Amino acid sequence: MISVAVCDDEKAIREYLKAAVLDCLADLDLDGRVTEFDDGEPLCAAYENGSADFDMLLLDITMKRCDGLSAAKKIRAYDRDVMIVFIIASAEYVFSGYEVRAFRYILKPELAHGFAGVFRECVAELTKANEVRYSFRTAAGTVSLPVRDILYFESDRRKVTVRCVSGKEFCFYAKLDAVQEELKHRDFVRCHQSYLVNAKKILSVRSGELELDGGAVLPVSKHRAKETNEAFLWAMR
Repeated sequence: MISVAVCDDEKAIREYLKAAVLDCLADLDLDGRVTEFDDGEPLCAAYENGSADFDMLLLDITMKRCDGLSAAKKIRAYDRDVMIVFIIASAEYVFSGYEVRAFRYILKPELAHGFAGVFRECVAELTKANEVRYSFRTAAGTVSLPVRDILYFESDRRKVTVRCVSGKEFCFYAKLDAVQEELKHRDFVRCHQSYLVNAKKILSVRSGELELDGGAVLPVSKHRAKETNEAFLWAMR
């Protein structure tokens, strides 16, 4: 879920940006929400009262009351990481945002053909910053994998094999119960005593088995079938 605040005192620009954000999120197959503000003051107030929870701010830099730059300076006192993109009327404002670590600028006359590219850059940066990884020690050293690249874990006594989307495999020593506990909030499901599966990679669940991206078919034990089905449906949301 990507949460975006659009702050501009021109209603037409706010509506355009909101629609553009939602279109880009749909194209990227991402969930998100957009909150509109017509001035920097209510946006700052949201940070002051603790109700703000945004990943990205699209700020008009020249609003009449509390402009985007002034708002950004106040917001940085509460959130050092939120991504700030200034919407500017002319290039003269480009250097104004260095002190608040603005990520990008978009000229209003260039919104129609420039917004999607900038937004994709922002999403790529957010995804990179928020990427969840799973780390373990092998005989060759420590391995750290993005969770989204893992298909499943297979256990044989205390030896665990992790199989990846790329086809790579790694082996390490651990209890599968411990791996499951570490990944309990990451859409992994124990479909069988010996298998822990990334539910986001499941293509289908049938009687006694499931199929993963890439064609791998794994067993689903009878007493884990309900949990596996629920995890599969939840991951598809």
